[in-house]
Amino acid sequence: EKPKEVTLRVSGDLHVGGLMLKLVEQINVAQDWSDFALWWEQKHCWLLKTHWTLDKCGVQADAKLLFTPQHKMLRLRLPNAKTVRLRVSFSAVVFKAVSDICKILNIRRSEELSLLKPSGDYFKKKKKKDKSNREPIIEDILNLEGSPTTSGPPVSPGLYSKTMTPTYDPISGTPASSTMTWFSDSPLTEQNCSVLAFSQPPQSPEALADMYQPRSLVDKARLNAGWLDSSRSLMEQGIQEDEQLLLRF
Repeated sequence: EKPKEVTLRVSGDLHVGGLMLKLVEQINVAQDWSDFALWWEQKHCWLLKTHWTLDKCGVQADAKLLFTPQHKMLRLRLPNAKTVRLRVSFSAVVFKAVSDICKILNIRRSEELSLLKPSGDYFKKKKKKDKSNREPIIEDILNLEGSPTTSGPPVSPGLYSKTMTPTYDPISGTPASSTMTWFSDSPLTEQNCSVLAFSQPPQSPEALADMYQPRSLVDKARLNAGWLDSSRSLMEQGIQEDEQLLLRF
């Protein structure tokens, strides 16, 4: 749907928070606006410092600002080739966004991972000459839409094998028993208890053969050119809502 346009007349000494307040009053829709922030399209930046005045931000009368949620859905292909769909911050720097993602998925050492935007043909299946009439495989996506991206104890075993990712009791620091992690009160576990109660099986040889493999040096260079900048946000790097990225070590 096309965004609704609202024109506001304000002075330059109004701060960003005041502008958002005026905007919400003008829209006059009762909903939770706490995650919304202003995105300045021409300058390609977020106006997150709500105490700054419009003059200090450099916002003039010609500025078109987009009032949009900071957290949006994103599809991530994990290192184990599974795909999850979850809510990610498009306004935080990628380093922080990856840290939040790893917290949800219970992957330790988030600083060793980052997001990679592959070239266009990465997600396409290889064409089989002899099996051209085969049904296309519908990708199984684990939808974690309701999961919080805010901090909380990491509780979701199962996306990785238990031997690879031990879960620790947040209070005592000892390795947690598997029953505690399965039945803890995490919204994620409630939602996907049956999925997360088992380690994911490794990919079948057929599925692995179907995956994109960069063979030549040029292909590898093209793939690695897609690493996102850790010090800038997803929105600043042109990532769209519900786009598919790789979460890679």
